Amino acid sequence: MVFVCDHCHFELEAAAKPCQCPDCGKVGHIRTATAEEGQAFQARKLEDVWCDVVLAPAG
Repeated sequence: MVFVCDHCHFELEAAAKPCQCPDCGKVGHIRTATAEEGQAFQARKLEDVWCDVVLAPAG
């Protein structure tokens, strides 16, 4: 299940709703993600963030 912190907008996947945000530490600001937020989170998990991007030289 995906959860979101309403304070810092950190998204996390967990089996149960945490009471404290693991990113900012706020208590009581965690909510279940909407269906759209959950789908976007799952799509980002599939992205290859470690691929090298080659930039063309300027000019």
